[in-house]
Amino acid sequence: MARKKNSSLGCLFWIALILLALVIFLFSRERISSVLETTGFDTLLKTVQKDTKEPEVKRISPEEEKPPAEERPTPEPSEQAQEKPKEPEVIEKELPVEKLDEPEQEKPEEKPLVEQKLRTSILYFVIVGDSGEIALQHVTRPVYYESSPLTRTLDALLKGLTTAELNKGMISLIPEGTALRSVMVRNGVAYVDFSEAFTFNEFGVEGANAALKQIVYTATEFSTVKSVQITINGKKRDYIATEGLTIANPIGRDSFK
Repeated sequence: MARKKNSSLGCLFWIALILLALVIFLFSRERISSVLETTGFDTLLKTVQKDTKEPEVKRISPEEEKPPAEERPTPEPSEQAQEKPKEPEVIEKELPVEKLDEPEQEKPEEKPLVEQKLRTSILYFVIVGDSGEIALQHVTRPVYYESSPLTRTLDALLKGLTTAELNKGMISLIPEGTALRSVMVRNGVAYVDFSEAFTFNEFGVEGANAALKQIVYTATEFSTVKSVQITINGKKRDYIATEGLTIANPIGRDSFK
């Protein structure tokens, strides 16, 4: 009996001691935590806990459990899926392209070059003497033409004198701006049509008369021309100049005598 009583008293003592320790711990928990942090004891406890943890078991998926492709056993032909037959590879080759004959384009008809002919023509200009008299002076010119040498010769007359001819004192009294509109020879008469400018001569009747002489003498150098019928803008006129110099009929060299 005495031994049982002593053991009961001993258990009560230890229980009271543990309860006392818990009470002291509860009231002094914050202080104990600060002491542990200061001394580094809490870090030591965490390290011990990590070391005592059970090792983590890595779970392997069923796919990872499969052996590498090289080590896998080849399935039996019966288990393999029926493979589709491969289509034959088609290699495309470029076939040579046949060049079709292009239709020949019609070339424009080349007009034959008209051969120009050369004629030595005599053109008449005038010289004014010291006393004011007007005299004809002729010059020789090379004239190129295609079909009408008379037309090209009269064109050269209207264009005037060269520098060398001017230096010799020659002038032309045909009014500036006179244009040759047409030339036609029939039965020894040269029908020469001028523009309106031919009717206005600043040198009066003497100038108009000298201009007529230049034209008539130059035209009648051709063997086929005996006289000249002058028209203005395609029409006959009776007179030119204010003094009434007549041009109604064909004029020959003998008309000035």
